[in-house]
Amino acid sequence: MMAFADRGFVFLSMPKAGSTVLQRHFARHAMILVRQPPGMKHMSASTYESVMAPWLERYGHPRSSYETTCLVRHPIDRAVSWWKYRSRPGARHSSAEMGFAEFADGLISGEIGLGTAANFVTDAEGRVIVDRLYRYEHLGAATAWMSEQLGIEPPVLEPTNVSPDRPGEVDVTTRARLEEHFAADLAVYEAAR
Repeated sequence: MMAFADRGFVFLSMPKAGSTVLQRHFARHAMILVRQPPGMKHMSASTYESVMAPWLERYGHPRSSYETTCLVRHPIDRAVSWWKYRSRPGARHSSAEMGFAEFADGLISGEIGLGTAANFVTDAEGRVIVDRLYRYEHLGAATAWMSEQLGIEPPVLEPTNVSPDRPGEVDVTTRARLEEHFAADLAVYEAAR
């Protein structure tokens, strides 16, 4: 999470959706930067609204004075990225010994928990509460908007926190099952810029 409330926005860091590369390039401009622990870095919009927004308001930044924004990734791409990320040496809950279809089965059954994009951006009633959502593949547009808000030139982004290269195709049946499982995430993704 990076707060630029004095410049009109707060960036929420959804896991496996490009937040680390943006932190790398924009952190020095943030009035508040949360890098660790991961649960705080990746606080959901609901947590942000209940914990951080009141705190910022107390220090002169009413919630109406800024927008929240984050990147969202297509749920299948996000799942593949998690599968690859968890295959790195020493990873907790390693996926190194399983193919993607097996990993997908674990996601669908609930044996493998990752959290969802829909839960990240919605309140308890399921309403999207992030003001500005950008698709992961529109990282350039998000970067340009953030740079404009900060009055700086857009940085040249270099890949950061890249998952290991690992061959793996998503077969049609697995894709269909995951799209059904992540229907709410897919709706969030499709509504993003």
